[in-house]
Amino acid sequence: MEKFTPKFQGAPWIDGARVLHVYACPQVKSDPALARLIGDCREAMSPFPITAMGDDTLHCTIEMVADTTADKITAEERDELVAALREHLASTGPVEVTVGSPIANRAGALLDVYPDGGLVDLRERVRDAIRSVRGPGALLHDGGRPHVSLGYAWAEGSSDALQTALRRISPSHAVVRFTSLHLLDVQFQQRPRTHGASAWELSWQPVATIALPGPTSTGDPQGA
Repeated sequence: MEKFTPKFQGAPWIDGARVLHVYACPQVKSDPALARLIGDCREAMSPFPITAMGDDTLHCTIEMVADTTADKITAEERDELVAALREHLASTGPVEVTVGSPIANRAGALLDVYPDGGLVDLRERVRDAIRSVRGPGALLHDGGRPHVSLGYAWAEGSSDALQTALRRISPSHAVVRFTSLHLLDVQFQQRPRTHGASAWELSWQPVATIALPGPTSTGDPQGA
């Protein structure tokens, strides 16, 4: 495990920069099973140099608006983006997935997501919406498989030891239903840690909530 460094346009993030993102955000406080899982994961991560996501910053990244920073996107341009997102997501309903098991990775820890077909479909619709108002140059990042970020490492540590701790968690899964997506003004800032180290911490300001008003998807294109 190594220190997490966020990226923007293929380069390390500028401290304090803000970028628009579309996230799916689990509602931890209203979901006892998920709250228990997240709490157990935080306890497992606590001996390690990891900044854990709070209940209000737990998220699954759908897409980043990567052509420019958020401060350069006007209110009118934001309104256009919100309208496009609502138009492209109008026929899409809530997505139900299973999150877990927790996984240690190179930059911290995450919750696996399965089945991920529903979120992949959401991502493509969101990309179409962004592309329609900001052009293809606004899509510069490959988000990989959908996942819920649990925390970001701020120093080197043993991924094997972390995975061993996470493996002890039982139950290691929870069902999550995403009923909306969130357009957010996301900021990463460096914050001090012990012995002169620093950590990247995430915060955001809400821009808009986009409901998913159509029929519910299980996320499994095979219907299994």
